[in-house]
Amino acid sequence: MKRILTCILTVLILLTLAAPARADILWEPDNNFYEKHRGECTYIGRSYYANGPEGFVTLYNAPNGSIIEAQYQNGYALPVYYQYKDWACITVFGDEGEINGWTKLSDLSLIYDHISFEEEYADRITEYNGEFADYAGDAEEVNFYEYPGAPRVSQSFNIAEFSKHMGNILKNLTGTADSPSYISSIFVDENGLTWGYVNYMYGRLNSWFCLDKPDGTGFPVREVSAEDLTPAQTPVLPARSYLPYILTAAVVIVTIGVLFYFYGRKRKSTD
Repeated sequence: MKRILTCILTVLILLTLAAPARADILWEPDNNFYEKHRGECTYIGRSYYANGPEGFVTLYNAPNGSIIEAQYQNGYALPVYYQYKDWACITVFGDEGEINGWTKLSDLSLIYDHISFEEEYADRITEYNGEFADYAGDAEEVNFYEYPGAPRVSQSFNIAEFSKHMGNILKNLTGTADSPSYISSIFVDENGLTWGYVNYMYGRLNSWFCLDKPDGTGFPVREVSAEDLTPAQTPVLPARSYLPYILTAAVVIVTIGVLFYFYGRKRKSTD
C-alpha cells in the first residue's frame, strides 16, 4: 500500500510540474491549410481591426482560397494568430462556434497594444528594481491594463478570492526572499505614476498595473496613434464566389434542355 501511495504522489507531483508547460502551448486553429503549412506560418497573437478597401473583409478557407468562411465590416476586432506570407489566419469565437479563415494582412489595421507601447516608449521603460517590494497598502484587487493609460481594465484579480484558489498575488508582485517579483519592467507616466509590467503570472498576462494604485481605475487615457479606417459597408460576396452557383445553374438549364430535346424527339418518333 505504501508503494502504491508513493506512486500516486509521484504522478501528482509530475502533473503539477507539467501544468505550466501545457499552459504555454500555443493554440492552433482547426484549418486544413494551416495544418499542411504549419512550419511556414509565423505566430502573431495580436488583434487587428477589419479595414478592407471595400468597407469589409472576407475570410477564405485558405490564402487565395475559393470557399468563404465569414465576412466582417470594417472596425470589427479580429484576432490574428498566425501569418503565412502576406496572409493572416484569423479565428473568431462566437455563438456559431469557432470560425477560422484567411485574409490579406494589408486589409487589417493593428490595434494598439502592449507591444506597440513598448516599441513607442522603449527609451522610458526601465528594468524592475524592487519598486513594489515595500508595498503595504490595502488594495482589494489588482487591475491590469494593456498599457499605461489604456481606456479600460483588461484583467482584474480580486486578491482575497485569488488567494483561496491560486496563491497570494501580492507576494507574487512584491516578491519574497525565496521568489523574485513577477514584475519585469517599470514605466513612469506623465503624471508621475509608476507602472509595472507583468509578462507571466499563472499564464500569459502581458499587462501593466499601477504600483501607486494597484486597484485604481479612471486613469487619464493615453492618446495613441491609429490608422484611419475605411468606412464600413455591408459585406457582399466577391464575384468569383458566384461562379459555383452560376455553373450549377448552367448545368441544370443544359440538363433540362437536353431532356426536353430528347423527349420532343421521342414524341415525334411515336406520332
